[in-house]
Amino acid sequence: MPNMVGLRVGGDAAGPGRGPLHAVEADAGRAAQAGHQDVQALCGEWVQVVGAEEVPDDTGLCPACRYGV
Repeated sequence: MPNMVGLRVGGDAAGPGRGPLHAVEADAGRAAQAGHQDVQALCGEWVQVVGAEEVPDDTGLCPACRYGV
């Protein structure tokens, strides 16, 4: 099962719901999305799980989530 994605809680300098995407483990992500709760991404950042339709086209994945840094 593929990981889900989330946006950092509170956003970043670009504003709320902006900034890089973060990978979230699939089972935890589904539970967080269903319960409208924040969940910890693979890199440790707290995020809100979002659907693909909510992700801007130019948004990249956080390097730590992408490469496991």
